[in-house]
Amino acid sequence: MKKIINFFLSKIFFLLLIIIYIIALAIATFLEEKYSTETAQAIIYYSKWFEIIMLLLVINFIGNIKKYKLFNIKKWPILTFHTSFLFIILGGGISRYFGFDGTLLIREGNKSNHFFSKKKYLQINMSDNNKCSCFKQNYIISEIHNHFEKFFYFKNKIFLIKLENFLKNVKEIFLNDKLGQKYINIITINNNIYKYNFIKSGSLKEIEGYYISFNKHVKGIINIYELNNKIYIETPLNIKSELKLSYIYNIYNLKFLIKSNPILGKIYLIPINNKYNLSNYPSYINGFIYKKNLFKKFDILISKNFKLIKNKINFLGNNISITYGPIELELPFFVKLKKFILEKYPGSLNPSFFKSELQIIYGNKINNFYISMNNIFDYKGYRFFQSGYNSDEKGTILYINHDFWGYNISYFGYLILIISVFFISFCKNSRFCKLKSQFK
Repeated sequence: MKKIINFFLSKIFFLLLIIIYIIALAIATFLEEKYSTETAQAIIYYSKWFEIIMLLLVINFIGNIKKYKLFNIKKWPILTFHTSFLFIILGGGISRYFGFDGTLLIREGNKSNHFFSKKKYLQINMSDNNKCSCFKQNYIISEIHNHFEKFFYFKNKIFLIKLENFLKNVKEIFLNDKLGQKYINIITINNNIYKYNFIKSGSLKEIEGYYISFNKHVKGIINIYELNNKIYIETPLNIKSELKLSYIYNIYNLKFLIKSNPILGKIYLIPINNKYNLSNYPSYINGFIYKKNLFKKFDILISKNFKLIKNKINFLGNNISITYGPIELELPFFVKLKKFILEKYPGSLNPSFFKSELQIIYGNKINNFYISMNNIFDYKGYRFFQSGYNSDEKGTILYINHDFWGYNISYFGYLILIISVFFISFCKNSRFCKLKSQFK
């Protein structure tokens, strides 16, 4: 047992851990370059084996502090050097398990205390007329990390849910089929480029940042519906009128037209082989739900920015809702957007500077502040960054980070690392100075 402990505290084992750590970082960089950031996170950064490597490094650091009796005034630079890494790893662990971040979208004149998480979650809700059961798990879907299996218990019955066959960047192809479902074709116009967007009856779809529904009324979005053999359109401002075919509508800078009445057909998804502007296309993964020898297949379409996607299916009399995407988080205060300001280069449409004039409403207290591309605002452990803005320039997109302890502990570790390296270079009792004197 003593030999095992000595091996874990030995320089050879420490060197082995460092080599594995460097190789892991190199592989993660390769995965991020070849595939995506999500792939690197799933395979390396968020994996259990990588956490074990970090834990073993912590044990090795603590063991060597005791082994070489570094709690000595003459060896304090070496002690702070080892301690700095403990703080850095501790801060990273706190950030990983207790910190969170996400995106807050606010329109001018509105306030909100809800934002969407950066992490993506797989959520499964199963219900019948009497009971409901929920499951939620943080999960990263990527090109390599795309196989998920989970047993789900509902009313003493066991269901198996599987996800597999991930396809990155797929294109929707619509084919006419008299036995198919009813669709309407929304043709968007952007820089004189026409794009077809098919919406199935009874559903809604996000098109260039705006939601449009067909035969499914949702307040606050563009609704298109059939009534008495006619087609009507309703804007977010509740303005209703009969739809004019081939007429170009411009609602919130979204230009679109509808050339024909609803048609019957089916949507097929095919992978795209070219590498041109692939970020504009969604991804796709197959899903299956099993109960003994019975199963049902479903599909999950993942938008380019991994927004919330929900699938509703019925299996053996049970209503099942499967959702993949960010979850909604709540702030302990409200954030109100007073005004969004965008400046452009003279004679150009390219933005040169933009900022948001905001208010923090916490009980009866109101704090005014503004954030811009180079100005960050901190409030009660939350950090606000200017991330982007809506295309109509009437709304702002803020990035929120809540990681006070992890952030500060990590930076404290980096600070004492710099201090320790400085003093190690000049301390007479350090190994560096001894080697330097031997070299002379």
